[in-house]
Amino acid sequence: MLFTDVILIYAALMVLRFGWLWLMKRISLRFMTKRPMVFGDYSTREILIASFAGVRGAITLAGVLSIPLLLSDGSAFPSRYQLVFIATGVILFSLICGVIVLPLPLPLPLPLPLPLPLRGIQVSDKTQHRQEERMARAAAAEVAIESLHKMEERLANSQEENIDSQILNEVSARVIGNLRRRIDGNDDAYSALLIENLERRMRLNALRAERGEYYHLRAQQKISNETLMKLLHDLDLLEALLVEHE
Repeated sequence: MLFTDVILIYAALMVLRFGWLWLMKRISLRFMTKRPMVFGDYSTREILIASFAGVRGAITLAGVLSIPLLLSDGSAFPSRYQLVFIATGVILFSLICGVIVLPLPLPLPLPLPLPLPLRGIQVSDKTQHRQEERMARAAAAEVAIESLHKMEERLANSQEENIDSQILNEVSARVIGNLRRRIDGNDDAYSALLIENLERRMRLNALRAERGEYYHLRAQQKISNETLMKLLHDLDLLEALLVEHE
């Protein structure tokens, strides 16, 4: 009976997943024409594939394992082990069905006369997008360098700014050097990516070291809690920018 329950619950889960995705597609096409959901572009075949592919189970298993062993009166919780068995069985059965069904080259014996294989599903190639992105970054860097040269010349001749020429040249060289790496890296994509990842890792490591020192200073009562929150907020913003590009 427990094995039968596992199969019935899994079948109901598949129907619920398919129905939910199909409903989201209809809602997107009907009421969200200006900003459609991702489901709006799904074909019925892709919705069926997504129903089988969406296998998880961590929350389900964590929830069923959180059921107490005993009730408040000391008696055993009724059917606890049966619930754990059913939850675990549904998770494992969904994984097994996904592994077996998705690669099949034949139609499934379902009411919908649609083949379910992954064969024939177009997967977008991101290589061209990366090349376009590198080309655009290099072109933008060239324009930015030209703009910086003009700005440097304008600041050097400005009487109001009164900026030391050595400081101006140092800052300009640093910014232009970073931009030139984008242009040079357009020809050597692997080297540019390696340098960019290494720089990002070093910056993240430095930010985390700073965060630890801020907590240390707070523990020694050398800075207030308000100062700590302000400094941590600034670090969070910088770290979010770095992590977003990983």
